[in-house]
Amino acid sequence: MISTVAGTLAWAALAGSALAADMPVKALPAAASWSGFYAGVSLGARWAANDWQTSDVSPNFGAGAFVPTAGTGGAIDSVAARFGGYLGYNAQISTSWVAGVEADFGWADNKKTTNPLPGTTGLFFGAPLIGLPTGTMKETWDGSLRGRLGYLMTPATLVYGTGGVAWQRLELNTNCTVVPGNSFCFGASHNETSATTRVGWTIGGGVEQMIAGHWLVRADYRYADFGTWTQTFFTAGGTGLGFDDRFTAHVKVRTHTATIGIAYKL
Repeated sequence: MISTVAGTLAWAALAGSALAADMPVKALPAAASWSGFYAGVSLGARWAANDWQTSDVSPNFGAGAFVPTAGTGGAIDSVAARFGGYLGYNAQISTSWVAGVEADFGWADNKKTTNPLPGTTGLFFGAPLIGLPTGTMKETWDGSLRGRLGYLMTPATLVYGTGGVAWQRLELNTNCTVVPGNSFCFGASHNETSATTRVGWTIGGGVEQMIAGHWLVRADYRYADFGTWTQTFFTAGGTGLGFDDRFTAHVKVRTHTATIGIAYKL
């Protein structure tokens, strides 16, 4: 994980330097300052790093009745292009330091289907269970509200760190069909979707270049952690004497986001 973050930060810094070098740079006005409001758009990628753990399989049958031989969990990761926008305010507090606050909003179609769900492979009850549940995890919009603190390497080049609160929209779809034999679903077939907006924290950094006193181009990386989402599935029509289709999912949600952006400063 640490090597992945470090590599992405290095990529962001190099991309920002290359982006700034490739653009025609006009001399900054003598009175140019980083202070002021700005708004911009961004393009990049979001990596979803999710760990799924399954517990409490068919709890009516008693603890330990169903024990997965292949382990209780696994990763459900995905990557997707991300489009976004951001706005904020900078205050140049000295010749070398800039502080500010920023909000951003983005959308990406992170989606991954796994068959069967982690923690259901190798379940055994007299014989191996068949017709195991499958699932799809989807992440769409995200947003954040963060503070920023940067150091001016030159009057036009800012290296900054950022951190604050973040939001992420998640959907989980699980389905299971009753099949002849020792089926996972005893009582009924199921197709259920649960959705939530998770609140977490984010931290990151980047490099930004001022051009002609009003345009700001940047390369940026952020890591976000949204904790663990716990959700029980197949509670409807799947609990009763002689059968119990329920199980509980515990999904640890994290993302890595790398973008390039351009903004106009008022």
